Amino acid sequence: MPHLHLETTADLPENADIPDILEALGQDLATRAGIDPAKIRAYHTLRSVWYMGSGGPPAFVHLTVFVLSGRDEAWKQAAGHGLLEVLRRHFSMSIDANEASLTVDIREMDKDAYFRFP
Repeated sequence: MPHLHLETTADLPENADIPDILEALGQDLATRAGIDPAKIRAYHTLRSVWYMGSGGPPAFVHLTVFVLSGRDEAWKQAAGHGLLEVLRRHFSMSIDANEASLTVDIREMDKDAYFRFP
């Protein structure tokens, strides 16, 4: 724990660099208080079918971060902004071309309802 689930649309050229992007996201999260780097899990889902509303970029990059409950708002704000900056650096080509939007969602999981082995 924690889990980083990165979702991207299939048309982004940066998708070729997903392993490096996942590593960079994990490294950034590992700098946050209370995070054990050995427990970080990062994975990617490529979206081949999607719809984007009119007027915005035609593609997206979305990161959902799952952490155990109990983090204060300052921690969530700092982590969210830091991870968004990592995404901004790695997807700069698509952002500069106005081809993609970036979002980060930090979700808390109930400590009493999360189980792991070992």
